Amino acid sequence: MSALAWAGAAHAEGECGSTSAGWNAPNGAVVFDRSFGPIRDVLDAIGEYRTHSMLSHGPGSTVSHATMANPAQAPWPGVCTKPMSGFDLRYGYPGLEQINQGGIYMSLYGKGGPEWTGWQLGDPTQAALIGDSIWYNHAYVSDVSRIDSGQYLDRPVRNGARVNYSLFQYRTLESAHLIPGNASNNGMVCSTFMAYAHNYAGRGVVTAHTYSHEQIANASNSLYTGIYNECKSSLGWFVDAALTVACPSYNVCGNAGNQVANCMSANMCDTSDGRYWKSVRDDPNATATSISPDRIGGWGVHPIHNTIWGPDYTHQLQWNSGGNVYGCWQ
Repeated sequence: MSALAWAGAAHAEGECGSTSAGWNAPNGAVVFDRSFGPIRDVLDAIGEYRTHSMLSHGPGSTVSHATMANPAQAPWPGVCTKPMSGFDLRYGYPGLEQINQGGIYMSLYGKGGPEWTGWQLGDPTQAALIGDSIWYNHAYVSDVSRIDSGQYLDRPVRNGARVNYSLFQYRTLESAHLIPGNASNNGMVCSTFMAYAHNYAGRGVVTAHTYSHEQIANASNSLYTGIYNECKSSLGWFVDAALTVACPSYNVCGNAGNQVANCMSANMCDTSDGRYWKSVRDDPNATATSISPDRIGGWGVHPIHNTIWGPDYTHQLQWNSGGNVYGCWQ
């Protein structure tokens, strides 16, 4: 399984810019969207809807979330057989970050936008405790934006290190949602961060869900196909790559699909040998245990009382608070 500014991470790739208004999500609300891209393909395959989740610190204020920029193209000459940087796939940047309204607006709408957005709050007092705990009490470091050296990204740290966006979280979240806790690549994705924030504020442990072998097999096939089709169409990560032209004798799009599927299913991000993800897909005992955006919101098969946000209905996300804010999300 997976969710990637790819689709949780399939957000638009406009990195810096301004918004003339801020969103209306209250402090502590969880903000959701449904975006296009490989992550949507994966979540559709397991019967879920939302592709990304974010923690609002109030109308027109900052936002905490975990996301991933497009990975860099691997260097020549190996790019034809291994199209993407294995390091970028395993240790997704920026990972966990706190950004302003300009930054989150560009993350969502910089080049296009999501199909749907909404927010849930639940008990306002309980929700505000979550927002305040992450904003006021959590350790962080500040990084210079890779796009605009005059802008800074605050990055909450865990285990003394910046938190990466780890695709392997969708196969197994390990103990990322617990305190103390840990996970491969010191990683989180958007929804495991929301579960961590819920626990960090003393609102309780958000339980994980185990997906059946049939579901993860469908998800693996959908992920491979989604990456392959984006590559063939020069979309998503491949808009500027032109690898199908540069590598005429190679199945470069198949290699790209294998590499991402390997990363999500087995945390093997530096190889395009499809046997790794297919061995997971074809193992009848293989399952996945994770926390998805739908589980955070109490949608579908997921219990509504697993989080303080779940019992609430979904409110429309609007951009109507005052101000003109410039910011970056990477």
